[in-house]
Amino acid sequence: MKQELYIDDIPGECRIALLEDDVVVEIDIDRSTNQSQIGNIYWGRADSVVPSLQAAFLTLDTGPQGFLSIREANTLYPKDGSGRPRIESIIHEGQWVLVQVSKDSAGDKGPRLTANPSMAGRFLVYQPLKDGIAISSRIRDEAERARLTEAMQQVINKVDCEGGFIIRTVAEGADIDVLVHEAETLASQWAAVDLNPPTGGNPTCMYRDLEPRERALRDWAMPEIAKIITEGRELFAATKKYTDAHMPDLSDRLEVHTGSELLFEEAGIEAAIDEALETRMDLPTGGWLSIESTEALTAIDVNSGGFKQEGDREQIALKTNLAAVPVIARQLRLRDMGGQIVVDFINMRDQAHRSEVGDAMDAALKRDRAPTQILGWTRMGLMELTRRRTRKTLPDFLTGERRLQSTRVRSVESTGYDILRLAHLEADCSPSGTIKIGAHKSVVGWLNGGPLSRLSSHLSRTMEAATEDDMAIDEFDLYSE
Repeated sequence: MKQELYIDDIPGECRIALLEDDVVVEIDIDRSTNQSQIGNIYWGRADSVVPSLQAAFLTLDTGPQGFLSIREANTLYPKDGSGRPRIESIIHEGQWVLVQVSKDSAGDKGPRLTANPSMAGRFLVYQPLKDGIAISSRIRDEAERARLTEAMQQVINKVDCEGGFIIRTVAEGADIDVLVHEAETLASQWAAVDLNPPTGGNPTCMYRDLEPRERALRDWAMPEIAKIITEGRELFAATKKYTDAHMPDLSDRLEVHTGSELLFEEAGIEAAIDEALETRMDLPTGGWLSIESTEALTAIDVNSGGFKQEGDREQIALKTNLAAVPVIARQLRLRDMGGQIVVDFINMRDQAHRSEVGDAMDAALKRDRAPTQILGWTRMGLMELTRRRTRKTLPDFLTGERRLQSTRVRSVESTGYDILRLAHLEADCSPSGTIKIGAHKSVVGWLNGGPLSRLSSHLSRTMEAATEDDMAIDEFDLYSE
């Protein structure tokens, strides 16, 4: 399978897209105003301990309080074999606790925390407070698993560090010298973290994970990646500097996009983003999917629609359901849907047909980086799944709100960044004159609040934004004058 990574980075927003066989399957967007905290390590202060929840709420350096469950506080347990204690016996109000963010805040829920921090590299994850060696379940060759286990024992002896390691999928076939180098790097990063609790003052971030572009390269750029394409020469140079230093085997796969059309538009990624905001998805058989998300779960309904084919109802149901499976699997990744997911397939009475659809879904989900589990079928014929949720879904991120309607509308900030990208392209295509922008008053207010002047200064171009009363929030006009 051909994989390609596309990167578009403008001041304030970084977007990364993964394509498999020219189909967009994953999109990650980070903004300076809403940057992911996952991987960051803090000395947090326990402001409240709730015995009924068996959890503590900790204040970090910014944002809402983080949630630390008793299960994620396991490194604070006494090592006497007495089992899991109660939260109030190991954490008290006002106590400083070293924690790492494992899940971003969403809505009115703060970030999820763990007291078992780790340092992620391309090949390894270092867990300084846990012992042992674990290997990605995606590495299935038993001989390779044995080789990597033996290699990591040698790595631990050479690096002389306490703790354990997780061997990531990309480490398959990796040379021991590469593993030693990364283990040393991760151990030195951990050594730089101050393990002495603060004596006062405010909670502090002790370690920040990589910037979005570098994190995507670390986590998404598998050895089979064919191309890494960046928008513009400036971004290409910055990306190459990172790959030369940390993953030189990928440097020769870097390319720069210099076309007259924006990279994400030309590659069909913008169309995929628009698609992710729709609640209806057409199937190749003539049927369609209906996708609705709430705070608690995502419901996907499969409809046969205008599927016309000879045969009994059971066969039509089976063929429609099998056609829906790869579309559902892709939409889970594209929209980054997590939590509980319920799929209402067209009812099939034959148990063998249900098993066939279940096997097809299991196979379709194997390339999903997020752990996804098929729980089975309910008595009503619904398939239940769970998928790890670490941050907002793509539709929630782009629209800022959840509405049950056919199409969701981009937020003010999302529209503003769309304008900034096109203004950047307009400046390249038309090297002189003032760039004029017409948009909804709230979008103009956002642009004039700083983003437009920063881009204007960066490009040395005059830019002006004016309110257009007849435009919706996601509409705008842009031209040079």
